[in-house]
Order: sequence, then C-alpha cells, then structure tokens
Amino acid sequence: MSIKQNFINGEWIDGVDVNENVNPSDLSDIVGEYARGDESHATNAIAAAKAAFPAWSRSGIQQRADILDAIGM
Repeated sequence: MSIKQNFINGEWIDGVDVNENVNPSDLSDIVGEYARGDESHATNAIAAAKAAFPAWSRSGIQQRADILDAIGM
C-alpha cells in the first residue's frame, strides 16, 4: 500500500494511513484511495486556510479554478 498525500500550505504531505473509497453497490470495487491525516495535519491545514483566506477571497474565479485544476492533477 502506497502512502497518499494531502496538499497542505502549498506542499504535498504524506498521510498517516490510507482510506479506501469503496463502491457501495460492489464492495470489491475500490474507486480510489485517499490520504488520512492526523490531528497535526488538520491543525496545519486549518491554519494555512485561515492565512490564505484574505488573498484567496480577493482572487478571481478563473484564478481559483486554475489553482484547483493544478492541484487536482
């Protein structure tokens, strides 16, 4: 099992474990795997979001979409 990552404060951070997203109609079908963070990951992510909010809220919708597209790849 490979460790997946979360994007926190502009960096990809290893998760402490992996959650599997299972298709509820076929429990043998794993749709994806996602990083599970711990309390420190959550604390850091919340602090980063609070710090980023003023600039993010002033940015345009296209810039936000472009950023989210880049992170999601």
